[in-house]
Amino acid sequence: MNLDTRRPLGAGWLLILALVVLAGCSQEQTIEPGFKGGGKVAAGALAQVGEDQIDEREFRRYEAAIQTQHRSLKEGIEKYREHLMTLIDVKLMVREAEERGLAKNPELVKALELEKHTAMIQAYLREKVGLQIEITEDELRANFESHPARHAVRGAHILLRDRAQADSVHAEIESGRATFAEMARKHSLDKATAENGGEFASYYAFDRVSDQIYGQVFSLAVGQYSQPFRTPQGWEIAMVVDKKLVPFEKYRTVIQRATFMQKIEDLKRGHIAELITESNMRSVPENLTRFIAAWNDDPGRPQLSADELEAPLYRYDGGIITLQQASNLLHNSRLGRAQIDSALIEEKIHNRGAPDLLLGIAAEQAGYDTRLEVREKVGAEKERLLLEGLWDELLEVKLQESEEEARAHYDANPRLYTTPEEIVIQEILVADEEEAQALLAQVQDGEDMADLATQHSIRRYSDENGGLYALRAFERIVYKEVMDAAISVPENQLQGPIKVMKPLPASLRDPRPLDQAYSIFKVLQRLPERVQTYELSKQKAHYFARQAKQQHQLKKLNIELRQKYYEKWAINEDALAEYAQALATR
Repeated sequence: MNLDTRRPLGAGWLLILALVVLAGCSQEQTIEPGFKGGGKVAAGALAQVGEDQIDEREFRRYEAAIQTQHRSLKEGIEKYREHLMTLIDVKLMVREAEERGLAKNPELVKALELEKHTAMIQAYLREKVGLQIEITEDELRANFESHPARHAVRGAHILLRDRAQADSVHAEIESGRATFAEMARKHSLDKATAENGGEFASYYAFDRVSDQIYGQVFSLAVGQYSQPFRTPQGWEIAMVVDKKLVPFEKYRTVIQRATFMQKIEDLKRGHIAELITESNMRSVPENLTRFIAAWNDDPGRPQLSADELEAPLYRYDGGIITLQQASNLLHNSRLGRAQIDSALIEEKIHNRGAPDLLLGIAAEQAGYDTRLEVREKVGAEKERLLLEGLWDELLEVKLQESEEEARAHYDANPRLYTTPEEIVIQEILVADEEEAQALLAQVQDGEDMADLATQHSIRRYSDENGGLYALRAFERIVYKEVMDAAISVPENQLQGPIKVMKPLPASLRDPRPLDQAYSIFKVLQRLPERVQTYELSKQKAHYFARQAKQQHQLKKLNIELRQKYYEKWAINEDALAEYAQALATR
């Protein structure tokens, strides 16, 4: 069983769910003996698999997870029956996984312990800490007065090619041998601001800049400049030229969120401090000395026996923290190659190790392990891991597509391997019209458009591709104004600046909303719709062939499991009809 507990929750599950739904919704019911199953359904449930009842609440959550393209095409009760049957198929697969002993896999057991531990702590903190939070208007206004977001900033920057040059320029300014403005004029790659000593013409509120700029600039006083820092455009040194207050009401929600999160952290720290005090936590001096010496002899790999690693480094009422747990904690804190001392160990144990252990103990002692929300989370994670384990065993590891099958799929499905009509352009997109005009003039004067795109364009990936993009019809939402212009203009003729209204944030290097941007571009080539060669499509062909093979095998497995567990599952047709009728009258 290839169980990857690091996989994000739902990542593998959603793919499996899609194929289960496709298999279930494409089967003819005539090949399904005993479609309703031979078991009994408890009153009020839609269906039952063994002891597991499927109620309306669970079914609604399941249906919500089905992607639109995978939903049944049938209407009314037949649609809901097919969806319900696919959920039953999922639960029968989970039952089969348990029959095969996959629930005993040590990695799965460990993953479920972690899920339970995390879910308990979340529920515990939400009630012990989160429900106590109240925020007054005076607190909000006081926090606004001390929050960097209360100011809009007019800044200046020096854009440089690499870290070495940035450090050199910063040292010149720091020493007093040159001013910020002089270095900007002499070295900045941003020609639009360099002539003005690196200064921007506009003020920027916090929501118009990237997190990098916000973190480096907004806490500086007027006249102060930053250390060199990296951005998508290159290395920068930034300075605050001026600040002005922004309206409180405009950023009320920002301050509310920041205040709420800070109060949660303060209450959480206070609660943890109480737990540590109440637990009577104390180190075991001889073991602490031994651990530090062994660690520092070979950082990250202390030469200790298995018995020594299981010895207590700290004791508290109800348990211990072992040398092995402390070693894991240091590695997780990225201190695997660092020298340590008792103060560092104390800090990590009290701030990282002890809180997790003690919160888990407190939550369990308070009965949070039996809470419905915790049991549901653990149950859902168990189903997910069992399903993925069975999938790996029956449909992933053993099922391999051949080169012949991939080629056959390519030959039989040319539309899947068709590249749509494309317009290849080279573009520079900037947020300021004057900057766009200046860049247009530079291109017209013979400067390299790819270099200018790399330095100045705010379009995503322009620093990697020199502003080259292939526009396709389905991307109209992203490139609307540019595509409208590109359809009819001659090739290799510079166009723009074209005003782009509210460019899609996801299409920008820094995904923050802009009211407008300005594009200069030229069409390099128009490519017609064409079927890609097999060599270019080979990876995709193997993927599709494998998926088709898995779906065929999954259909067989579903039918086999419905027959194998025939007496263990059933659908409550009356309850299903009521469910469908209730939704139809909404």
